[in-house]
Amino acid sequence: MPHLYFRGVPVELVQAIGGRIEEELSEIIGCERSDLMLEVLHTTCVAGGAIAASYPFVEIAWFERGREIRDAVARSLDKLIRSQDVAEVEIAFRGYRPSDYYANGEPFGVDPAEAELEALRAENDKLREDLARARKTAAAASAGSMSSRLRDALRE
Repeated sequence: MPHLYFRGVPVELVQAIGGRIEEELSEIIGCERSDLMLEVLHTTCVAGGAIAASYPFVEIAWFERGREIRDAVARSLDKLIRSQDVAEVEIAFRGYRPSDYYANGEPFGVDPAEAELEALRAENDKLREDLARARKTAAAASAGSMSSRLRDALRE
């Protein structure tokens, strides 16, 4: 992780710059080179009912790392791919949450937002219980201070 999926980019081009991609991106992202997975997807583009040239496109699937790192990764990839006489390339990011990404049946991590929500729910349950006890205590206290004539009147 991250996974880079190349479409409309020849495998030979990815082979030619693959080492530099791994070197630059591992430095930008702060991961091991071996954590990066480069895959060239063989696709067929159809336009107007005929086979057409595929547009160079790179999709990066990863755990979100913020705008600054995302921009640096996009600039690096764009520079490296276009250095190979490719006029244009589009790059898109798909972010995964660690709690939604599994390896060998186990999630990669706990989503901080889910953990925070669970903690807030637990705190809310405790506050609800405290409020119910306080209301019960207040009701008992006010019932004890009520005059017997008022209590009799309320019963009727």
